[in-house]
Amino acid sequence: MKYIPKKSNNEPKEVIEKRTTPGSSFDDLPKEPLRKALLIEQGYICAYCMQRIKNDSKSTKIEHWSPRSKKNEKDFMNLLAVCKGNEGVKGKEHCDTLKKNKKFSISPVDKSCEKLVQFDSGGKVYSNNENIDVELNEVLGLNQWHLVEERRELLDMVKVAVENIAKNKFENKIKEADLNNMLKNWQALKKNVIIIHGEKIVEKKYEPFCQVAITYLQKKMARLS
Repeated sequence: MKYIPKKSNNEPKEVIEKRTTPGSSFDDLPKEPLRKALLIEQGYICAYCMQRIKNDSKSTKIEHWSPRSKKNEKDFMNLLAVCKGNEGVKGKEHCDTLKKNKKFSISPVDKSCEKLVQFDSGGKVYSNNENIDVELNEVLGLNQWHLVEERRELLDMVKVAVENIAKNKFENKIKEADLNNMLKNWQALKKNVIIIHGEKIVEKKYEPFCQVAITYLQKKMARLS
């Protein structure tokens, strides 16, 4: 899970106008600009599993982190963009599709989420906090086999990259500076240029599952210190 630096002033004007209209509800909010604002904050990855998501209703849902109520349903700070989570595939659901209106203890808007959610060498997600560990599996379903496999493949790729750099170093040992450069690369938003109706649009995106690589490199750097 990657920390989302969410800010209330990122809420689109069109959404604010509808939100402040007396009698309006979440269902009345304009979803396209709302979804786009959430995706920009999140670097176009799911707030829970970190898969790539897009600004369309086919691949992306707008989720209430704290279960939806009349009090919070229009609160921009409570809204996240998430993947469809195998919607309609019984037994394989994850993220909001599995969570529905259940509570989850930590929010990706809280910086501590990156320390509380960890990944093992086989690509499984876990937490040293027992309650959160249970919720990662039972509330969000983040250890569905295809998610574990994608995380494992990414970890293997990063490990190979580290080994290749080490081969060219004295005593075949990678330096902290090299790991730091790799870390910065995974932490960075990558520019992606698309053309829509003849207009050039620049999107800034994180790599899918980037926090898996970030966590691995941070741990490796800590061992060198």
